[in-house]
Amino acid sequence: MLLARKLGAAENPHDAIFASRRGTWLSPNNVRRQWRQARADADLDWVTPHTFRKTVATLIKEGTYTKSAAAQLGHSSEEVTETYYIAKPVQAPDVSDILERLGTSRKGLQPPAAHNDAHR
Repeated sequence: MLLARKLGAAENPHDAIFASRRGTWLSPNNVRRQWRQARADADLDWVTPHTFRKTVATLIKEGTYTKSAAAQLGHSSEEVTETYYIAKPVQAPDVSDILERLGTSRKGLQPPAAHNDAHR
């Protein structure tokens, strides 16, 4: 999509992909207006620039390391990137082997050592 846009863009001294029809920089107001309209047309009102940053950080982290994601976003701390930008997995780890013990006979189940009959 970006390549097609670049090839169809008006010539401009900055080689900008998103330039005006005259080849000048787009005004911030026009960009905001076009952005709102594009999101509304696609029913993606929830998408923000922060959404894109989070997506980029997550994809880079999945392909490389948190350090690379932090560098791409310009963060001096990997902690900020990990805490606020990299999506946490929504799928719980597979613990079915542990939960299968619930179906075993009572002989196989022992209460955890920290619990006693007073807590039941």
